[in-house]
Amino acid sequence: MDYLCSECSMQLSKFEIELNELYPVGKLYCEFCQSKHEREIIKKIADSEEDMENDYTRGLFKTLK
Repeated sequence: MDYLCSECSMQLSKFEIELNELYPVGKLYCEFCQSKHEREIIKKIADSEEDMENDYTRGLFKTLK
């Protein structure tokens, strides 16, 4: 049975199928699409932490001044 990537419809290798079984994310992804999604998630987290507006230390620094 052939398994296809949910994003690009490429046939998954045996290694990619094993990775999807070990670390399921709800969809089947090839190695390239999986790394693309990981980079997008990392960018979203980095952007949300960039301003540190909700950081608990910001209140601490205000009280120290």
